[in-house]
Amino acid sequence: MANVSGIPDLLKRADEIERRYAELHRRYMELSKRVEELSTFREIGLAVNSLLDFEEVLETVLLKVTALFEATVGVIYLLDPTSEKLVPKIARYGSELRREDDLGEESNPIGEGPVGKALAERLGTIVEGADGYSYLVEPLIAKHEGIGVIEIARKSSQGRFDRKDSNLLSVISSEVAVAIHNALLYSLATTDSLTRLYVRRYFDLRLKEEFFAARRYKQPLSILMIDIDHFKSFNDRYGHQTGDFLLKQIAEIITRNCRRSDVPCRYGGEEFTVILAATGLKGASTVGEKMRQQIGQREFSFGRVKGLKITVSIGVATYRIGMRTPEDLVAIADAALYKAKAKGRNAVVIAETE
Repeated sequence: MANVSGIPDLLKRADEIERRYAELHRRYMELSKRVEELSTFREIGLAVNSLLDFEEVLETVLLKVTALFEATVGVIYLLDPTSEKLVPKIARYGSELRREDDLGEESNPIGEGPVGKALAERLGTIVEGADGYSYLVEPLIAKHEGIGVIEIARKSSQGRFDRKDSNLLSVISSEVAVAIHNALLYSLATTDSLTRLYVRRYFDLRLKEEFFAARRYKQPLSILMIDIDHFKSFNDRYGHQTGDFLLKQIAEIITRNCRRSDVPCRYGGEEFTVILAATGLKGASTVGEKMRQQIGQREFSFGRVKGLKITVSIGVATYRIGMRTPEDLVAIADAALYKAKAKGRNAVVIAETE
């Protein structure tokens, strides 16, 4: 008969080996997840700290963070110091990104609701919503200053957020808050507060970069010089508030007709410019004509002033061999703008190519 007295010991050893294996596997999975989190954290840090464009920083932060936490919803709120409310700047709903002007999200007063309380108390929180979603809310603190809040969510059935998630988002938020703060300061320094277009100094810097790149790599480069016709008369007749309103409206139309790579600027007063990299004379004149038509076809209303009709004159110029400085390109575009004015305004004039 076989000796069966040692079988219980063998079974115990097998159970112990299986338990240890399960424990090692659990630790391995935890370490793997930790390595993945650290890697993603590094990627986020490198990505946002290499950017200065404010909108691009917000988009990168939101996409990276929601992806890391497998969240299907995410919103970044920034503090408006004047109203002391947290204003939604960008949101992700599934695969769709929405920016401030397209958002239906309401502003949150400081101290009210999970978002407002997170900034007031400078403390992240986990909320299990009645809508079946698990929410993770974390304040954005940069240089001891509360600048906003990031909120992410996923269906509770996909896994509720826990304290480890909250701690990780807290670490990430401290990094991205500084990047957002720096990008915001850069934006304030380079953006006109009224029109949200770039300022003249930024135009000069960018045109210099694009000009010498075009000359070196033999790539097309064009600019538009845009001037509002009879703007002083509108200002004198309807007041500066109406004038400011018109400037903002025209700036929005200019921006809508620009690609992400284009550089729309407020050149001064009622004059605008657009840098069109990798764009020849024909493409630039087409863009200018679209802007002219859209502005001319629109009726503007502000307060009691209804049905205002505005036109613009536009000069178009492109880089050509022989130009020595960016100022040469501006001078040619300005001369084309002058011709547009001289021929009766509300026109697009292409600069002479010779």
